[in-house]
Amino acid sequence: MIQVKVFDEQHEDDLTDSMNDFLSTLKEKDVLSVQLATSHFCVLPEQIYSFSGLIVYRIKPAEAGMLEPGGESE
Repeated sequence: MIQVKVFDEQHEDDLTDSMNDFLSTLKEKDVLSVQLATSHFCVLPEQIYSFSGLIVYRIKPAEAGMLEPGGESE
């Protein structure tokens, strides 16, 4: 089963920490994609920055509470 985890932080170091913490819980072979995006906008008198990340990863059906075809968990 494929799942996604979305992250959004106001500081890039916070995004790095959050994503690395989550990635450390996964096996490297289960990570399918890591994507990053930034945006900013102005709310006078300051600029607001948003740093976002998306991790696409695979989990076993048993971890999602599902059974494999045939009724057996993987």
